Amino acid sequence: MIGLIAAMKSEIDAVTAKMSEVKTTQVGKVEFREGQLQDEQIVIALSGVGKVNAAMASTLMCHLYPIDALLSIGVAGGLQDEQEVSDLVISDYAVQVDFDTSAIDGPSGIGMKFEADPNLVNRAKQVAQKTNLPWRVGTVATQDLFLAAKEDYEYLMSRFPQAACNEMEGASVAQVASSFGVPFLILRTLSDVVTHEGNPMEFSTFEKQAAKQVAEFFEEFCKKGE
Repeated sequence: MIGLIAAMKSEIDAVTAKMSEVKTTQVGKVEFREGQLQDEQIVIALSGVGKVNAAMASTLMCHLYPIDALLSIGVAGGLQDEQEVSDLVISDYAVQVDFDTSAIDGPSGIGMKFEADPNLVNRAKQVAQKTNLPWRVGTVATQDLFLAAKEDYEYLMSRFPQAACNEMEGASVAQVASSFGVPFLILRTLSDVVTHEGNPMEFSTFEKQAAKQVAEFFEEFCKKGE
């Protein structure tokens, strides 16, 4: 069984539309939808935005369902100049940017880093190539901050120059998955690129397009033997 964590209802709805035999369960404020997608049994959770919400949904999922892999899907802001809106970022690592114990631990206390499962990374790369999506493998930076101020961007890149995108859930999902010994992967569609002027698409329009894109990607991901 594959577990999927999504922050926004549009994302969970787009995936659910492709599932069969859907069963919905509510635990606290977290909604789980279990069913069949292509060759995989999956469960998807609507977590809400932010690290605590994502960690809570991931912990419940790992405890309640026999998942073999945990994926976090959603949108993010691109951090590299060569990126474009709607590009896909496939995580090689996830880092909690706002974790900082350097006052007592020195440089090793800056950020909490987790490595994505190489087999899941390769599987996602194959799907991206097959579906002709523009993609790159890179580090996903997570913090409870919508990256809008120039100084916040400069701070992030001074510490994690290899980061490909910034968002608010992925590394917390990674931490929970690592604690339970479950392989994880983060997939992010870029809603904007920090270094570019303006946004070529209004966000509500982009949100629908991104949800559709990730649902189609995940449907292909769930075909065994691909």
